[in-house]
Amino acid sequence: MNPEELTPNQQAITILASLIAIGLVFGSLIVHAWVLVAWQRVMSWGGWLRDRVYDKIGLIDLFMCLVFIAVAQIAVAVMFRNEIRGSDPSGPVPSRASEAVLEPAIILPAGYGSLVARPTDSKPAIAESPWFMVGATFSLVAGCIASALWTLGRTHANPRLLGMSSGNLARDLMVGVLVFLWITPLVLMVNVGVSQMTEVQYEHPVIDSLRGRSWAFPLLFLSAVIFAPLWEEYAFRFLLVNWLDTLRRHGLDLKRLVFGQVALATNADTEPSEGYPPWWIAIVSGLLFGLAHFEYGVSWVPLVVLGTVLARVYQLQRSILPCFLIHALFNSLAMVGFAFELFVKSP
Repeated sequence: MNPEELTPNQQAITILASLIAIGLVFGSLIVHAWVLVAWQRVMSWGGWLRDRVYDKIGLIDLFMCLVFIAVAQIAVAVMFRNEIRGSDPSGPVPSRASEAVLEPAIILPAGYGSLVARPTDSKPAIAESPWFMVGATFSLVAGCIASALWTLGRTHANPRLLGMSSGNLARDLMVGVLVFLWITPLVLMVNVGVSQMTEVQYEHPVIDSLRGRSWAFPLLFLSAVIFAPLWEEYAFRFLLVNWLDTLRRHGLDLKRLVFGQVALATNADTEPSEGYPPWWIAIVSGLLFGLAHFEYGVSWVPLVVLGTVLARVYQLQRSILPCFLIHALFNSLAMVGFAFELFVKSP
């Protein structure tokens, strides 16, 4: 690929991708060097929250989240009912153009990843529609917003007490950026390693949806960078981690597991201990997060690493914001790779 052969748009994408890669490398090197030099200060930083009880989330909240999401997705299906009826259920023809691109950490509704070939003269699959993909992802966000309102109303607690927000915007943003620069090289190395060892070809419906539809890139960028991190951080970090805290606190107390601790907290409950939250909760959250992406080849393996780090950040900050920022930046990096693969390297 010669630079002289590139169009102005392709040159702009190439320059942007190069600047992002250079900035990521230098930023990551600086953060890693700082962590190595000041390891003790990083580990004992006063901004990390010590272990305290967050046990107001019950199974009823996880169940209602699923209900609200199902209702929102049914509403989207009704909106696209004509397109669904006229679509080919066998899905799009598999594309090999994206094998080297890291998958963004997004979950798409069932059927998006179908790799069943279809005749070239058949009708397009609804999963190829950028508007449907954005609508389906937005329905997940809408369901989570309804779930958050339900949980706040049921527990009669404010977002800070529940663990939705820390109330410290500057600290959350700083933690999000620094952890992103620290964890991204590790996730990329794990991704390359498992891809080389397994030689499993990577597929993602976003690529097929974008091919021949350059106008749709902003829509899918919005879906991957804003909508997907919003609902996933709410579900996998806020709801799941806090329910695991309820399990840790109350064991097999069925009433508490279902409804959480809805009584007013005592001083003993709100005072943090000297230690930090247990790692096993972050690992369980990360493992389930990765397995939720099992449909897309071996990409779930590096996402287990990413999900575990996100859960640990949530445990130490009790705010969705830094986790959302890390997730959004990670997906932005993947979408830049998609743009380069589609608009520069593709014939």
